[in-house]
Amino acid sequence: METRHPTTPNPTSAGTTVVVGAGIAGLTAAWRLRQAGLRVRVLEREPAAGGRMRTVDHDGFRVELGASILGRNYTGMLRLIQELGLTNQFGPSSTLCGFDRDNTVHRLRTDSRVDLLRTRLIGPRTKAAVFRALPNFLAHRRCLDWDTMDRNTYLDALSATQYARRHLTQEAIDHLCEPLFGGGIVLASPDRMAAADMLFYTAKLLVPHFNSPQGVGLLTRTLAERLGVELNTRVTAVRRRDDGFSVTWRDKTGQEHSERADAVVVAVPAPQVPGILPDLTSLDRDYLSSLPYSRALIVSLGLERPPSEKAFALFLAQRTHPALVGIELHHNKIPGRVDDGRGLLTLHPRQEFTDRWWDADDPTVTEQAVTAAATVFPGLRKTVLTSHISRQDPALVVRPPGGYADLRAFNDRRRTTDPRLQLAGDYFGPSSTYGALRSGEEAATRILNHLNRAHRGTRGEDTAREHV
Repeated sequence: METRHPTTPNPTSAGTTVVVGAGIAGLTAAWRLRQAGLRVRVLEREPAAGGRMRTVDHDGFRVELGASILGRNYTGMLRLIQELGLTNQFGPSSTLCGFDRDNTVHRLRTDSRVDLLRTRLIGPRTKAAVFRALPNFLAHRRCLDWDTMDRNTYLDALSATQYARRHLTQEAIDHLCEPLFGGGIVLASPDRMAAADMLFYTAKLLVPHFNSPQGVGLLTRTLAERLGVELNTRVTAVRRRDDGFSVTWRDKTGQEHSERADAVVVAVPAPQVPGILPDLTSLDRDYLSSLPYSRALIVSLGLERPPSEKAFALFLAQRTHPALVGIELHHNKIPGRVDDGRGLLTLHPRQEFTDRWWDADDPTVTEQAVTAAATVFPGLRKTVLTSHISRQDPALVVRPPGGYADLRAFNDRRRTTDPRLQLAGDYFGPSSTYGALRSGEEAATRILNHLNRAHRGTRGEDTAREHV
């Protein structure tokens, strides 16, 4: 179900809305509110907008700091791209991925069922198990959509590994579930992830892809430029008051500011929300503070020339590659993504690697990562021109078994709170840029619907007085 955009309220009566956080969730919320005629102020604590959907220029390479794979089923994102006039700067992206099993790469297109049938990555017994599991998967499919994830019961009771053991094979766990769903997508073990999320990604990500030669951050950069985001601003408190909200924040010089707002959207990672909203109930504070996230140590390598591999990504089995779970080859995604015939890799380490080297300096991390990647691409070290390290903490939600029951209870509580204060982010469903975008649109819609009702009520009172 796509979010419906309400009619435009009276800008004069609507006042000012403050959006805290300039990731894709906050930027989308701000854009929808601005479209409706509201005065919007966007505050971002980092020196640049975009959050985990950001692309940076580094030594002549366009490096992704987080999200980098976009599916054609992100229909609302495609609509937003069109609204911004960016359609011609995005295009179809390769879906050819590789799975390295015992140092042999098995390639298949993620949007091709035929490739899955033909691949030798998994044997006949595992393929048969996949097809036997289809009725069970289809029975739960109605709970695997963007707006229905919190209705999961059976799928929420099992971890991804438990579900795979019950319905698939150990081969599927080792060579599909662990490298693809557990490591490559949420950067955490499938033992910790609810089966609902694994099946959601199966249903939603195995589709045609799109991308931009400029990187996925083109979208957030364009939104930020048009909205005029205020950077290096740390919001310390949002409090209710009789006529709306007070928003207290510090600018880059440390000077404190406080202003009144008629509505507020807080679009930051869940654990950061309680520090901004001191009036949260204890239940909501505990839920948001304890929501588990992975952390990511992302290593990007600019290469003099690309490896011979043609896939856009390689997923690596743990028994063969204990340090890395995946390697993205950005130069294979879309023409023009990397200039001058060079190559650009992003290495995604496993949790053990991340924990061991998290506090090490960048040259040490690069050396360890290149050593690991050279087992996949011999001779890689001689082609490295530059490296970039990105540390993401928090990175992505790792929703455990039982997590969707907790989310449903949280959503039920939020529906009874002041509609002028909305939350947005990637924690209202499986962690994804599109889930975050949709939460931003939903937050804006709820504020605008409330303002419309308030405006109609005021207009009705004025009309009644005129007839007295």
